[in-house]
Amino acid sequence: MHQFDTLKPLGGGNPRRRARAVPLALLLGLVVLVAGMAAGRRIGLTRAEAPPAETREFALITEEIDWTIMPGVAVRAWAYNGQVPGPEIRVREGDRVRITLHNRLPVGTSIHWHGMDVPPAMDGPVGLNQAAVGPGDDFVYEFTADNVGSRWYHAHADPKVQIALGLYGPLVVDPREPETAYDREYTYMTNEWDLELTPDVALGTAPIGPRDAHLRGGELGTDLFLLNGRAHESIPPIELAEGERVLIRLMNAGNLPHAIHSHGHSFTIVATDGNPVPEAARLVKDTVLIGPGERYDLELTGDNPGVWMFHCHMEHHADNGMMTLIEYDGAVPTGPVAPYWTAGGKADAMDHGGGHHGPAAPPALADPIATPEPATAPEPTATPAPTPTEPAPPSAGTEETVVTLVDDRFSPAVVEIPAGTVVTFVNRGANWHSVAALDGSWESGRIEPGGAYSVRLDTPGEVRYICQHHVLRGMTGRVTVQ
Repeated sequence: MHQFDTLKPLGGGNPRRRARAVPLALLLGLVVLVAGMAAGRRIGLTRAEAPPAETREFALITEEIDWTIMPGVAVRAWAYNGQVPGPEIRVREGDRVRITLHNRLPVGTSIHWHGMDVPPAMDGPVGLNQAAVGPGDDFVYEFTADNVGSRWYHAHADPKVQIALGLYGPLVVDPREPETAYDREYTYMTNEWDLELTPDVALGTAPIGPRDAHLRGGELGTDLFLLNGRAHESIPPIELAEGERVLIRLMNAGNLPHAIHSHGHSFTIVATDGNPVPEAARLVKDTVLIGPGERYDLELTGDNPGVWMFHCHMEHHADNGMMTLIEYDGAVPTGPVAPYWTAGGKADAMDHGGGHHGPAAPPALADPIATPEPATAPEPTATPAPTPTEPAPPSAGTEETVVTLVDDRFSPAVVEIPAGTVVTFVNRGANWHSVAALDGSWESGRIEPGGAYSVRLDTPGEVRYICQHHVLRGMTGRVTVQ
Protein backbone atom coordinates (compact mmCIF):
# COMPACT_ATOMS: atom_id res chain seq x y z
CA MET A 1 0.00 0.00 0.00
CA HIS A 2 2.91 2.36 0.67
CA GLN A 3 3.88 2.09 -2.99
CA PHE A 4 0.61 3.65 -4.03
CA ASP A 5 1.19 6.51 -1.64
CA THR A 6 4.44 7.37 -3.36
CA LEU A 7 2.89 7.65 -6.86
CA LYS A 8 1.98 11.23 -7.64
CA PRO A 9 -0.38 12.38 -10.48
CA LEU A 10 1.41 13.97 -13.40
CA GLY A 11 0.51 17.60 -14.18
CA GLY A 12 1.44 20.35 -16.64
CA GLY A 13 3.08 20.10 -20.09
CA ASN A 14 1.61 18.90 -23.39
CA PRO A 15 -1.54 16.69 -22.93
CA ARG A 16 -0.31 14.27 -25.61
CA ARG A 17 3.06 13.95 -24.02
CA ARG A 18 1.32 13.53 -20.66
CA ALA A 19 -0.86 10.79 -22.13
CA ARG A 20 2.19 8.99 -23.41
CA ALA A 21 3.92 9.40 -20.06
CA VAL A 22 1.07 8.03 -17.97
CA PRO A 23 1.42 4.39 -19.09
CA LEU A 24 5.17 4.54 -18.46
CA ALA A 25 4.59 5.92 -14.97
CA LEU A 26 2.00 3.27 -14.27
CA LEU A 27 4.35 0.60 -15.59
CA LEU A 28 7.16 1.81 -13.36
CA GLY A 29 4.76 1.99 -10.45
CA LEU A 30 3.60 -1.54 -11.03
CA VAL A 31 7.20 -2.78 -11.27
CA VAL A 32 8.04 -1.10 -7.98
CA LEU A 33 4.84 -2.42 -6.41
CA VAL A 34 5.43 -6.00 -7.54
CA ALA A 35 9.08 -5.87 -6.46
CA GLY A 36 8.09 -4.46 -3.11
CA MET A 37 5.40 -7.08 -2.59
CA ALA A 38 7.84 -9.83 -3.56
CA ALA A 39 10.42 -8.44 -1.17
CA GLY A 40 7.76 -8.24 1.49
CA ARG A 41 6.89 -11.87 0.94
CA ARG A 42 10.56 -12.85 1.21
CA ILE A 43 10.98 -10.89 4.41
CA GLY A 44 7.80 -12.39 5.77
CA LEU A 45 8.98 -15.91 4.98
CA THR A 46 12.37 -15.29 6.57
CA ARG A 47 10.82 -13.91 9.71
CA ALA A 48 8.35 -16.76 9.83
CA GLU A 49 11.18 -19.29 9.58
CA ALA A 50 13.32 -17.61 12.26
CA PRO A 51 12.61 -19.06 15.73
CA PRO A 52 10.83 -16.67 18.05
CA ALA A 53 12.69 -14.94 20.84
CA GLU A 54 12.62 -16.81 24.14
CA THR A 55 13.19 -16.11 27.79
CA ARG A 56 16.27 -18.07 28.81
CA GLU A 57 17.03 -18.69 32.47
CA PHE A 58 20.35 -19.85 33.92
CA ALA A 59 22.05 -20.13 37.29
CA LEU A 60 25.72 -19.50 38.03
CA ILE A 61 27.10 -20.65 41.38
CA THR A 62 30.41 -19.22 42.59
CA GLU A 63 32.33 -21.55 44.90
CA GLU A 64 35.82 -22.60 45.88
CA ILE A 65 36.99 -25.85 44.30
CA ASP A 66 39.99 -28.07 43.67
CA TRP A 67 40.97 -27.70 40.01
CA THR A 68 43.45 -29.87 38.12
CA ILE A 69 45.32 -27.78 35.56
CA MET A 70 47.27 -30.80 34.36
CA PRO A 71 48.25 -34.16 35.86
CA GLY A 72 50.11 -33.53 39.08
CA VAL A 73 49.11 -29.87 39.34
CA ALA A 74 46.00 -29.30 41.44
CA VAL A 75 45.15 -25.81 42.70
CA ARG A 76 42.46 -24.12 44.74
CA ALA A 77 40.31 -22.01 42.46
CA TRP A 78 37.22 -19.84 42.53
CA ALA A 79 34.87 -21.12 39.88
CA TYR A 80 31.44 -20.91 38.31
CA ASN A 81 29.51 -24.18 38.62
CA GLY A 82 32.57 -26.17 39.59
CA GLN A 83 34.72 -25.58 36.51
CA VAL A 84 37.32 -23.22 35.00
CA PRO A 85 36.32 -21.52 32.76
CA GLY A 86 32.67 -21.42 33.77
CA PRO A 87 30.06 -23.10 31.56
CA GLU A 88 29.30 -21.68 28.14
CA ILE A 89 26.10 -19.64 28.13
CA ARG A 90 24.57 -19.81 24.65
CA VAL A 91 21.51 -17.86 23.60
CA ARG A 92 19.97 -16.50 20.43
CA GLU A 93 19.80 -12.90 19.26
CA GLY A 94 16.78 -11.17 20.78
CA ASP A 95 16.33 -13.66 23.63
CA ARG A 96 15.50 -12.31 27.04
CA VAL A 97 18.24 -13.62 29.32
CA ARG A 98 17.80 -14.06 33.06
CA ILE A 99 20.85 -15.31 35.00
CA THR A 100 20.79 -15.81 38.76
CA LEU A 101 24.13 -15.51 40.55
CA HIS A 102 24.33 -17.60 43.73
CA ASN A 103 27.42 -16.47 45.64
CA ARG A 104 28.90 -19.25 47.76
CA LEU A 105 32.30 -17.56 48.15
CA PRO A 106 33.49 -15.99 51.42
CA VAL A 107 33.74 -12.60 49.65
CA GLY A 108 31.40 -10.42 47.64
CA THR A 109 31.38 -10.71 43.87
CA SER A 110 29.51 -9.63 40.73
CA ILE A 111 29.39 -10.47 37.01
CA HIS A 112 30.20 -8.27 34.02
CA TRP A 113 28.82 -9.31 30.62
CA HIS A 114 31.82 -8.43 28.48
CA GLY A 115 30.79 -7.11 25.06
CA MET A 116 27.08 -6.97 25.88
CA ASP A 117 25.28 -3.61 25.82
CA VAL A 118 23.11 -4.10 28.89
CA PRO A 119 21.32 -1.63 31.19
CA PRO A 120 23.72 0.05 33.66
CA ALA A 121 22.31 -1.78 36.69
CA MET A 122 23.06 -5.11 34.96
CA ASP A 123 26.66 -4.32 33.91
CA GLY A 124 28.43 -5.59 37.02
CA PRO A 125 31.22 -3.17 38.11
CA VAL A 126 30.94 -3.01 41.89
CA GLY A 127 30.54 0.50 43.27
CA LEU A 128 29.71 2.10 39.94
CA ASN A 129 26.78 -0.02 38.77
CA GLN A 130 25.84 -2.28 41.67
CA ALA A 131 26.75 -3.35 45.18
CA ALA A 132 28.72 -6.55 45.56
CA VAL A 133 26.64 -9.70 45.94
CA GLY A 134 27.60 -10.80 49.43
CA PRO A 135 28.51 -14.28 50.64
CA GLY A 136 25.40 -16.47 50.63
CA ASP A 137 23.39 -13.90 48.66
CA ASP A 138 21.79 -14.10 45.22
CA PHE A 139 21.35 -11.56 42.44
CA VAL A 140 19.39 -11.75 39.18
CA TYR A 141 20.90 -10.28 36.00
CA GLU A 142 18.42 -9.66 33.20
CA PHE A 143 18.96 -8.25 29.72
CA THR A 144 18.11 -8.74 26.06
CA ALA A 145 20.75 -10.45 23.94
CA ASP A 146 21.16 -7.80 21.26
CA ASN A 147 24.92 -8.25 20.67
CA VAL A 148 25.57 -11.19 18.37
CA GLY A 149 28.76 -13.26 18.45
CA SER A 150 31.59 -14.18 20.82
CA ARG A 151 31.14 -12.46 24.17
CA TRP A 152 32.14 -13.56 27.66
CA TYR A 153 31.47 -13.01 31.34
CA HIS A 154 33.70 -12.48 34.37
CA ALA A 155 33.79 -11.24 37.93
CA HIS A 156 33.93 -7.46 38.37
CA ALA A 157 34.52 -7.24 42.13
CA ASP A 158 38.25 -7.22 42.83
CA PRO A 159 38.69 -8.52 39.27
CA LYS A 160 42.50 -8.61 39.51
CA VAL A 161 42.31 -11.66 41.76
CA GLN A 162 38.83 -13.04 41.10
CA ILE A 163 39.38 -13.49 37.35
CA ALA A 164 42.90 -14.81 37.98
CA LEU A 165 41.46 -17.43 40.34
CA GLY A 166 39.02 -18.68 37.70
CA LEU A 167 35.88 -16.53 37.62
CA TYR A 168 35.33 -16.19 33.87
CA GLY A 169 33.46 -18.03 31.13
CA PRO A 170 32.24 -17.85 27.51
CA LEU A 171 28.98 -16.28 26.35
CA VAL A 172 27.88 -16.82 22.74
CA VAL A 173 24.92 -15.09 21.10
CA ASP A 174 23.89 -16.87 17.91
CA PRO A 175 22.36 -14.72 15.16
CA ARG A 176 18.63 -15.18 14.65
CA GLU A 177 19.25 -15.77 10.94
CA PRO A 178 22.70 -17.43 10.67
CA GLU A 179 24.46 -16.91 7.34
CA THR A 180 27.24 -19.50 7.70
CA ALA A 181 27.16 -23.09 8.88
CA TYR A 182 30.26 -24.82 10.27
CA ASP A 183 30.97 -28.51 10.61
CA ARG A 184 32.58 -28.10 14.01
CA GLU A 185 33.08 -25.25 16.44
CA TYR A 186 35.63 -24.75 19.22
CA THR A 187 36.10 -22.13 21.91
CA TYR A 188 39.47 -21.50 23.57
CA MET A 189 39.79 -19.03 26.44
CA THR A 190 43.35 -17.94 27.21
CA ASN A 191 44.49 -17.04 30.71
CA GLU A 192 47.51 -17.24 32.97
CA TRP A 193 47.94 -18.85 36.39
CA ASP A 194 50.00 -17.58 39.30
CA LEU A 195 50.75 -20.46 41.70
CA GLU A 196 51.49 -17.96 44.49
CA LEU A 197 47.98 -16.50 44.25
CA THR A 198 45.71 -18.64 46.42
CA PRO A 199 42.25 -17.94 47.85
CA ASP A 200 43.94 -17.31 51.20
CA VAL A 201 46.11 -14.61 49.62
CA ALA A 202 43.05 -13.09 47.94
CA LEU A 203 41.23 -13.06 51.29
CA GLY A 204 44.21 -11.48 53.05
CA THR A 205 44.57 -14.40 55.45
CA ALA A 206 47.94 -15.44 53.98
CA PRO A 207 50.90 -13.29 52.93
CA ILE A 208 51.54 -12.55 49.27
CA GLY A 209 54.10 -14.88 47.67
CA PRO A 210 57.77 -13.83 47.70
CA ARG A 211 57.99 -13.45 43.92
CA ASP A 212 54.72 -11.52 43.63
CA ALA A 213 55.85 -9.26 46.49
CA HIS A 214 58.76 -8.03 44.37
CA LEU A 215 56.58 -6.99 41.41
CA ARG A 216 55.61 -3.35 41.07
CA GLY A 217 52.11 -1.93 40.85
CA GLY A 218 50.37 -4.97 42.29
CA GLU A 219 51.23 -7.11 39.27
CA LEU A 220 50.91 -10.86 39.67
CA GLY A 221 53.51 -13.31 38.43
CA THR A 222 52.73 -16.02 35.91
CA ASP A 223 53.74 -19.67 36.18
CA LEU A 224 51.45 -21.38 33.69
CA PHE A 225 49.67 -20.31 30.51
CA LEU A 226 46.27 -21.89 30.04
CA LEU A 227 43.73 -22.73 27.35
CA ASN A 228 40.30 -23.42 28.85
CA GLY A 229 41.80 -23.68 32.33
CA ARG A 230 44.22 -26.44 31.30
CA ALA A 231 47.87 -26.76 30.38
CA HIS A 232 49.98 -29.01 28.16
CA GLU A 233 48.55 -32.45 27.42
CA SER A 234 45.29 -31.69 29.26
CA ILE A 235 44.17 -29.20 26.61
CA PRO A 236 41.77 -30.85 24.12
CA PRO A 237 42.71 -30.55 20.43
CA ILE A 238 40.90 -29.13 17.44
CA GLU A 239 39.53 -32.27 15.80
CA LEU A 240 38.31 -32.20 12.20
CA ALA A 241 38.03 -34.21 8.99
CA GLU A 242 39.36 -33.34 5.56
CA GLY A 243 37.10 -30.84 3.79
CA GLU A 244 35.37 -29.64 6.93
CA ARG A 245 35.04 -25.98 7.80
CA VAL A 246 35.72 -25.18 11.45
CA LEU A 247 35.04 -22.07 13.53
CA ILE A 248 37.51 -21.34 16.33
CA ARG A 249 36.51 -18.73 18.89
CA LEU A 250 39.50 -17.22 20.74
CA MET A 251 38.78 -15.26 23.93
CA ASN A 252 41.49 -13.67 26.07
CA ALA A 253 40.47 -13.63 29.73
CA GLY A 254 43.99 -12.93 31.01
CA ASN A 255 46.33 -9.99 31.50
CA LEU A 256 48.84 -10.77 28.74
CA PRO A 257 48.66 -10.78 24.93
CA HIS A 258 49.07 -14.12 23.18
CA ALA A 259 50.18 -14.78 19.60
CA ILE A 260 48.10 -17.80 18.60
CA HIS A 261 49.63 -19.71 15.69
CA SER A 262 48.33 -22.62 13.61
CA HIS A 263 50.73 -25.03 11.89
CA GLY A 264 49.91 -26.38 8.44
CA HIS A 265 46.97 -24.03 7.96
CA SER A 266 46.05 -20.42 7.45
CA PHE A 267 42.77 -19.13 8.84
CA THR A 268 40.42 -16.28 8.00
CA ILE A 269 39.45 -13.74 10.67
CA VAL A 270 35.66 -13.58 10.29
CA ALA A 271 34.78 -11.63 13.46
CA THR A 272 36.50 -9.39 16.01
CA ASP A 273 35.10 -8.90 19.51
CA GLY A 274 32.03 -10.78 18.30
CA ASN A 275 31.33 -8.41 15.42
CA PRO A 276 31.38 -9.80 11.84
CA VAL A 277 34.18 -8.59 9.59
CA PRO A 278 32.91 -7.58 6.12
CA GLU A 279 34.11 -10.09 3.56
CA ALA A 280 36.20 -7.51 1.68
CA ALA A 281 38.05 -6.61 4.89
CA ARG A 282 38.84 -10.13 6.13
CA LEU A 283 42.46 -11.11 6.72
CA VAL A 284 43.99 -14.51 6.03
CA LYS A 285 46.70 -15.23 8.62
CA ASP A 286 48.44 -18.04 10.47
CA THR A 287 49.20 -16.00 13.63
CA VAL A 288 46.90 -13.60 15.44
CA LEU A 289 47.86 -11.44 18.43
CA ILE A 290 44.96 -11.35 20.88
CA GLY A 291 45.06 -8.78 23.66
CA PRO A 292 43.39 -8.92 27.08
CA GLY A 293 39.60 -8.83 26.73
CA GLU A 294 39.66 -9.33 22.95
CA ARG A 295 37.96 -12.03 20.90
CA TYR A 296 38.71 -13.32 17.41
CA ASP A 297 36.62 -15.78 15.40
CA LEU A 298 38.78 -17.83 13.04
CA GLU A 299 37.52 -19.88 10.09
CA LEU A 300 39.78 -22.81 9.26
CA THR A 301 39.31 -25.25 6.38
CA GLY A 302 40.47 -28.84 6.66
CA ASP A 303 42.67 -28.96 3.56
CA ASN A 304 45.95 -30.39 4.92
CA PRO A 305 45.42 -33.71 6.78
CA GLY A 306 47.81 -34.57 9.57
CA VAL A 307 48.53 -33.77 13.20
CA TRP A 308 49.65 -30.19 13.66
CA MET A 309 50.59 -27.86 16.49
CA PHE A 310 48.30 -25.02 17.62
CA HIS A 311 49.94 -22.81 20.24
CA CYS A 312 50.97 -19.40 21.50
CA HIS A 313 54.02 -18.27 19.57
CA MET A 314 55.42 -16.50 22.61
CA GLU A 315 57.50 -19.59 23.10
CA HIS A 316 57.81 -19.54 26.88
CA HIS A 317 53.99 -19.44 26.97
CA ALA A 318 53.93 -22.63 24.90
CA ASP A 319 56.68 -24.19 27.02
CA ASN A 320 54.58 -23.65 30.12
CA GLY A 321 51.21 -24.84 28.94
CA MET A 322 49.64 -22.94 26.03
CA MET A 323 49.88 -25.58 23.32
CA THR A 324 47.52 -28.10 21.76
CA LEU A 325 46.92 -29.79 18.39
CA ILE A 326 45.00 -29.61 15.13
CA GLU A 327 44.21 -33.28 14.71
CA TYR A 328 42.50 -34.83 11.67
CA ASP A 329 40.33 -37.89 12.19
CA GLY A 330 42.49 -40.97 11.80
CA ALA A 331 45.72 -39.02 11.25
CA VAL A 332 49.01 -40.12 12.79
CA PRO A 333 52.07 -37.93 13.47
CA THR A 334 55.09 -38.37 11.23
CA GLY A 335 57.57 -38.17 14.14
CA PRO A 336 58.92 -40.60 16.75
CA VAL A 337 55.60 -41.02 18.58
CA ALA A 338 53.86 -42.37 15.45
CA PRO A 339 54.25 -46.10 16.28
CA TYR A 340 52.55 -45.53 19.64
CA TRP A 341 49.64 -43.47 18.34
CA THR A 342 46.31 -45.15 19.08
CA ALA A 343 43.11 -45.16 17.04
CA GLY A 344 41.58 -42.69 19.47
CA GLY A 345 44.54 -40.34 19.20
CA LYS A 346 47.63 -39.92 21.42
CA ALA A 347 50.18 -42.38 22.60
CA ASP A 348 49.59 -44.10 25.93
CA ALA A 349 52.11 -41.84 27.62
CA MET A 350 50.37 -38.72 26.29
CA ASP A 351 46.97 -39.86 27.55
CA HIS A 352 48.08 -39.74 31.17
CA GLY A 353 45.36 -38.26 33.35
CA GLY A 354 42.84 -38.01 30.54
CA GLY A 355 45.16 -36.31 28.08
CA HIS A 356 43.42 -34.55 25.23
CA HIS A 357 40.10 -36.34 25.61
CA GLY A 358 37.08 -34.15 26.32
CA PRO A 359 35.44 -31.07 24.82
CA ALA A 360 37.55 -28.18 23.57
CA ALA A 361 35.00 -25.66 24.83
CA PRO A 362 33.60 -25.46 28.35
CA PRO A 363 30.33 -27.45 28.53
CA ALA A 364 27.26 -25.41 27.68
CA LEU A 365 25.00 -24.28 30.50
CA ALA A 366 21.56 -25.67 29.78
CA ASP A 367 18.43 -23.82 30.81
CA PRO A 368 16.33 -23.74 32.81
CA ILE A 369 18.55 -24.81 35.68
CA ALA A 370 17.14 -25.43 39.11
CA THR A 371 17.97 -22.93 41.81
CA PRO A 372 20.45 -24.65 44.13
CA GLU A 373 20.00 -24.99 47.84
CA PRO A 374 22.15 -22.53 49.81
CA ALA A 375 25.52 -24.07 50.50
CA THR A 376 28.18 -23.35 53.04
CA ALA A 377 31.28 -21.89 51.45
CA PRO A 378 34.29 -24.16 51.94
CA GLU A 379 37.03 -23.04 54.24
CA PRO A 380 39.90 -21.68 52.15
CA THR A 381 42.99 -23.85 52.38
CA ALA A 382 46.45 -23.22 51.10
CA THR A 383 47.72 -25.56 48.41
CA PRO A 384 50.86 -27.27 49.73
CA ALA A 385 53.92 -27.12 47.55
CA PRO A 386 54.57 -30.51 45.90
CA THR A 387 57.65 -32.43 46.95
CA PRO A 388 60.14 -33.10 44.14
CA THR A 389 60.56 -36.76 43.31
CA GLU A 390 63.72 -38.13 44.86
CA PRO A 391 65.82 -40.61 42.88
CA ALA A 392 65.81 -44.17 44.11
CA PRO A 393 69.35 -45.04 45.20
CA PRO A 394 70.83 -47.83 43.10
CA SER A 395 71.46 -51.07 44.92
CA ALA A 396 75.02 -52.28 45.41
CA GLY A 397 76.60 -53.33 42.15
CA THR A 398 73.89 -51.70 40.04
CA GLU A 399 75.01 -49.43 37.24
CA GLU A 400 73.45 -45.98 36.90
CA THR A 401 73.09 -43.65 33.93
CA VAL A 402 72.04 -40.02 34.37
CA VAL A 403 69.95 -38.21 31.74
CA THR A 404 69.66 -34.48 32.30
CA LEU A 405 66.38 -32.67 31.61
CA VAL A 406 67.21 -29.30 30.10
CA ASP A 407 64.18 -27.30 29.03
CA ASP A 408 62.80 -28.85 25.83
CA ARG A 409 65.45 -31.59 25.52
CA PHE A 410 67.06 -34.62 27.12
CA SER A 411 70.85 -34.74 27.42
CA PRO A 412 71.91 -37.18 26.14
CA ALA A 413 68.82 -37.98 24.07
CA VAL A 414 70.09 -41.44 23.05
CA VAL A 415 71.88 -43.85 25.38
CA GLU A 416 72.86 -47.52 25.42
CA ILE A 417 72.91 -49.41 28.71
CA PRO A 418 73.23 -53.02 29.90
CA ALA A 419 70.10 -54.66 31.28
CA GLY A 420 69.55 -53.93 34.95
CA THR A 421 70.87 -50.37 34.75
CA VAL A 422 69.09 -47.61 36.69
CA VAL A 423 68.36 -44.54 34.55
CA THR A 424 68.02 -41.37 36.61
CA PHE A 425 66.40 -38.30 35.07
CA VAL A 426 67.57 -35.07 36.74
CA ASN A 427 65.80 -31.77 36.03
CA ARG A 428 68.39 -29.02 35.50
CA GLY A 429 66.00 -26.69 33.68
CA ALA A 430 63.52 -24.04 34.79
CA ASN A 431 60.34 -25.86 33.68
CA TRP A 432 58.50 -28.80 35.15
CA HIS A 433 58.82 -32.10 33.35
CA SER A 434 57.08 -35.47 33.40
CA VAL A 435 58.95 -38.37 31.79
CA ALA A 436 57.02 -41.38 30.53
CA ALA A 437 57.69 -44.43 28.39
CA LEU A 438 55.69 -44.30 25.17
CA ASP A 439 54.44 -47.85 25.74
CA GLY A 440 52.94 -46.72 29.06
CA SER A 441 55.11 -49.02 31.19
CA TRP A 442 56.39 -46.28 33.52
CA GLU A 443 56.13 -42.56 34.19
CA SER A 444 57.76 -40.16 36.59
CA GLY A 445 54.98 -37.81 37.53
CA ARG A 446 55.90 -34.18 38.02
CA ILE A 447 59.65 -33.46 38.29
CA GLU A 448 60.29 -29.92 39.47
CA PRO A 449 63.55 -28.02 38.87
CA GLY A 450 66.20 -29.76 40.94
CA GLY A 451 64.14 -32.92 41.26
CA ALA A 452 64.87 -36.38 39.87
CA TYR A 453 63.28 -39.71 39.00
CA SER A 454 64.87 -43.15 38.63
CA VAL A 455 63.74 -46.29 36.84
CA ARG A 456 65.51 -49.64 36.48
CA LEU A 457 65.39 -51.14 32.98
CA ASP A 458 65.85 -54.91 32.94
CA THR A 459 64.31 -56.03 29.64
CA PRO A 460 66.52 -55.88 26.54
CA GLY A 461 65.19 -53.79 23.68
CA GLU A 462 64.49 -50.19 22.77
CA VAL A 463 62.66 -47.89 25.15
CA ARG A 464 61.35 -44.62 23.74
CA TYR A 465 60.24 -41.96 26.17
CA ILE A 466 58.95 -38.38 26.16
CA CYS A 467 58.32 -35.44 28.41
CA GLN A 468 54.53 -35.39 28.59
CA HIS A 469 54.57 -31.60 28.90
CA HIS A 470 57.04 -30.89 26.11
CA VAL A 471 56.75 -33.67 23.55
CA LEU A 472 55.24 -31.15 21.15
CA ARG A 473 58.47 -29.18 21.55
CA GLY A 474 60.46 -32.22 20.44
CA MET A 475 61.39 -33.50 23.90
CA THR A 476 61.85 -37.21 23.14
CA GLY A 477 64.54 -39.71 24.02
CA ARG A 478 65.60 -43.31 23.49
CA VAL A 479 67.34 -45.95 25.58
CA THR A 480 68.68 -49.17 24.06
CA VAL A 481 68.87 -51.89 26.70
CA GLN A 482 71.45 -54.51 25.71
